Amino acid sequence: MTEQERIARAAIADTMAACTQAGDARKADAYAACFAEDGILDLGERIDGREAIRRWMAAPSVIPQPKGPSQGFVSHHLTTCRIELTSDHTAKVRTYWLVITAIGVDHSGYYDDRFSKSGEAWLISYRRPRTLWTSPSSLLVGPN
Repeated sequence: MTEQERIARAAIADTMAACTQAGDARKADAYAACFAEDGILDLGERIDGREAIRRWMAAPSVIPQPKGPSQGFVSHHLTTCRIELTSDHTAKVRTYWLVITAIGVDHSGYYDDRFSKSGEAWLISYRRPRTLWTSPSSLLVGPN
């Protein structure tokens, strides 16, 4: 592995961490900054462009707050990550994740991402999250 490849991998990992933490905190500007200007967030319905992604993140969360006296939280935990550098300026990345909420492990899956280099930063040019498992008590499905 070359020094340039090590730097690219570290920059991609930094963007993944920044995006995850900004998303959990609902920090729309910081979340959108992790995407290329023409980046795409594909949730089944595509959100095209950094500004549209920022507006989506600024809107109320699709995960409802639990009823009761305690505040809810959502905490994404990134696990296994495979980074394939496809050129000096592009990469394909698959990262598995777990989401922890007040119930424990709430749901899990992976991101299929494409990254592109913009200046010294590596930004998400395309992201498609895939959910593989959801707890029957998940905040996503609501009370049974």
